[in-house]
Amino acid sequence: MEWLVEIAKGIGRMMLHPVFYFSMIWVILAGYWRIKRERRDFHVRVHNIFLEFRHLFPVGIMTGMVLSLFSVVLGLTFPFILIVMIAIATILFTFMGNARLLSPAFTIGIPLLLLSLLSIFSIDLKVIHPIDHTDLFGATVMLGLMMGTEGFLMLKNGLKDVSPKLRTSRRGLTVGALQAKRFWLIPAFLFLPSGVMTIPFDWWPVIQAGHESYSLVLLPFLLGFQQQIQTELPEIAVRRIGKQVFTLGLIVLITSVICVFLLPVYAAIITSGFALLGRIWIAYRHRVRENTTPYYFAPRNTGVMVLDVLPHSPADKMGLKTGEIIHTCNKVKVSTHKEMYQALIKNRAYCKLEVFDTNNEIRIVQGALYEGDHHELGILFIEKREGSSPQDNLGPFYKDSQR
Repeated sequence: MEWLVEIAKGIGRMMLHPVFYFSMIWVILAGYWRIKRERRDFHVRVHNIFLEFRHLFPVGIMTGMVLSLFSVVLGLTFPFILIVMIAIATILFTFMGNARLLSPAFTIGIPLLLLSLLSIFSIDLKVIHPIDHTDLFGATVMLGLMMGTEGFLMLKNGLKDVSPKLRTSRRGLTVGALQAKRFWLIPAFLFLPSGVMTIPFDWWPVIQAGHESYSLVLLPFLLGFQQQIQTELPEIAVRRIGKQVFTLGLIVLITSVICVFLLPVYAAIITSGFALLGRIWIAYRHRVRENTTPYYFAPRNTGVMVLDVLPHSPADKMGLKTGEIIHTCNKVKVSTHKEMYQALIKNRAYCKLEVFDTNNEIRIVQGALYEGDHHELGILFIEKREGSSPQDNLGPFYKDSQR
């Protein structure tokens, strides 16, 4: 009965947590800013304003249930001051870098590193008092678990509904890019090292923090992932980064467990420092690759590259994919979206495209067009926007008014 009461109280405590409400407000704002950018680049929105919000909870809740199981079995404890610092870091890093800085390496690792340094050097900042190093064991292990979770979510959920954008290359040319961006709110049960709950089993907690009474809290962790991809297909880049982050998470988790038992005084500082350096290195390597590799989404001498396809559009129903190159339209060779538009209006009832896929293999896609569909295939191209009207730039896009 005591546990049931504490579980109910723990859920109630999450409803008082500022990150819970902040995350919902922020993802709606992120959707609004994304739509403004899409309209500026393409005169049309690709996804609705609730795209980011739809991914915030479902995957996060399921992941949080698994993490809660590990947390409860291991008996992971978080000191209250660390919970406060993680909340402040999460909100601050979201303002600073949107989803880019919402890796657990930053939102958990930096507060954990700061508290461990204060503990080791016995520094009292008056607002933040030094605490015993054993109180940081739970957060040290949770850091590894959360980083593994970050990589797993990137692999399973990071590729859904990427957003296209236009940018200017170093040589002043208009090129395309795809932005993979996701927010996940992960609620996980943790223990505060004080309260009315007593140790239920002789072996519990596995990660001993030197306390005999606890209270339960459902803590919302906001994780984020954001990468601009312009030199390769997004599935290749996201899969590579996701594998790297997942591997780093496993290494951090193993390091945290080893350090808790063998180097308890320095466990938090070693684990958080390693997580920070590793995550920064992964981001740096992606940035270097993007800056030194030729642009993938750039205008071609022959054919028209598909940057993206609007959901539920005729092009989507015909199976056109990002990165494919349209060689002919209704048996007419095309090299610009205007030439494709002219080819489309020659046959108002039918569209036949000769397409080179991402493996450079040719295939034929075709479909019937209905009244008004001849200029609305729903393909987003790489075209310079300056000096062009919405009608010129849309070509075979959906009209803004119909979206």
